[in-house]
Amino acid sequence: MRAMKQIIYILSLFLLAACYDDKGNYDYADINTVKVGLDEMYSFRLDKDTTISIVPKLSQSMQENKDNLDFMWVHSVINEFIEGHDDNDTISRVDTLRFRINPDDPDLAYMHYFRLNVYDRLTGINYPLNTTIKLMKPYDGAWMILHNENGHAALGAIEYMGNDIVKTQDAYYKETGRYLQGKALCMGNYLTSFFPYGKGKTWNVFSVVTDQPEESGVFCQWKKFELMNSLDKMVYGPNQGRFNFSNVQLIDGEASWGAICLSDGVLFQSPIAMKLYKANIASELGDNVWIKYATKAGFSSMLYDEAGHRFCFYQNQSRETTGDPTRFNAANENPTSYKINPIPVRDNNVKEVDPNALPVDQKMIWIGPGYQFEPDYVRGSYAYGVSLKGVDSCFVYEFNMDGIASTVNGYPAFSGYYKLKLSSGVNENSCFAGTKPYSGILFYTVDNVVYRLDFKQSGGKSTPVYTHTGGKATSMKFAKKAQINSTYLDFSNYEFDPNRSLGVVFDMGNGTCDVVILNLSVTGGIGSDSENYPATQVYTGFGEVKDILFL
Repeated sequence: MRAMKQIIYILSLFLLAACYDDKGNYDYADINTVKVGLDEMYSFRLDKDTTISIVPKLSQSMQENKDNLDFMWVHSVINEFIEGHDDNDTISRVDTLRFRINPDDPDLAYMHYFRLNVYDRLTGINYPLNTTIKLMKPYDGAWMILHNENGHAALGAIEYMGNDIVKTQDAYYKETGRYLQGKALCMGNYLTSFFPYGKGKTWNVFSVVTDQPEESGVFCQWKKFELMNSLDKMVYGPNQGRFNFSNVQLIDGEASWGAICLSDGVLFQSPIAMKLYKANIASELGDNVWIKYATKAGFSSMLYDEAGHRFCFYQNQSRETTGDPTRFNAANENPTSYKINPIPVRDNNVKEVDPNALPVDQKMIWIGPGYQFEPDYVRGSYAYGVSLKGVDSCFVYEFNMDGIASTVNGYPAFSGYYKLKLSSGVNENSCFAGTKPYSGILFYTVDNVVYRLDFKQSGGKSTPVYTHTGGKATSMKFAKKAQINSTYLDFSNYEFDPNRSLGVVFDMGNGTCDVVILNLSVTGGIGSDSENYPATQVYTGFGEVKDILFL
């Protein structure tokens, strides 16, 4: 339960007797006054059928008991308390509110508004006070940590529950009473309409992958991690021969039109519901294609083909789908017209290098989302490479996803190329991250230090952001990198902007890892603490962490 600022209603009245100049005195009559205390909001984790109890704090100036008081609790789901309003229901006439919540109610609302009227019959005075009950889905607005311990995968969690942060070593075991059996591989999530979660609505779909496909797949995080569909059934049958279930490196979403997945250098795409199809390849790319890095960005996916040493992109705009991952309609959901294509040649593309035939002396080590051109969309992506000839050069490629997908707005497809002095210690094991609020900024790691790279400055500028007490960074990811203004998502309990919240994993040796959450300022440094939580949060004692994500 979350305790926020308390409201206290105090009414003190004094009766002033008539005042006469010739008497020069005043007569006072004391009356009973009532103090009523309620929190502005009560937050509850909605994980089972439960009855919530709220007891107001009461005190009176002249009465020892409550025999003189009448109570009335009025309930609404639209935050209006108008006399005679159809949506206002009187639900209790005692001092303590007892309100039942059924998580399986098809009309369940997550915000409930109450007015408590306390009427003092001795004085005829009514004391009205409002409060709110906010219901939170389990693991909604939480960091999930997929790690290996005791020889099998475990699903850790960091939840933000009012003014408390709850760390769980293995949330899957806590909710199910069972352990995952396979070794941890990766996680993924993205917004989609997914039939088992709620047909016709948008949900934050969550996937967990181990090397055992029968236990992997789409989990429903607020239904005790119920397996909605297993990975072995999610891959389109004719494509299963190209999908290595024991080597899934990436499930990436957070942008428009589906998600993508990598397995053994092959790109699989999911238009909806985490069904997975092998992406078709344009003939001009040839047969030798090995996708090493990929990211969702805007309406497309940016890719790096290691075999061809080139960038490419994939776009599938199909929304023709049943939404049921057990039923496939390949002709509509993965039509042959949607293919992995070379970067389009535009007249206003950067001409210094060719993104479809990269210089042989460059080695690409990361690709990810970047700046935004328009509100609420990830419209760009960045790629980072280093020189093979020497140790003093690195490169940042900048792509405009609108320019890649269309010529309508006149944007270039390949919009920027930056040659920089290589930061000391950067190599293929460094972690990188980007997100839409930071134009011209990437974040990277060297050993136990997180840096901010302002690559659009002349020559580039690297600034230390955070130094961990030992260990070495092995993974780094922003909480969100796309639009989050969906009516189905509410991260207010998190108290920070998920687009500026950076999670970093540090390998501390001996099979243990720390997870650090850095909530950044608008300039990319460490931001200010929120009302209840510190901007820098350190969580220790996880096993070998393979992936993190924010739900």
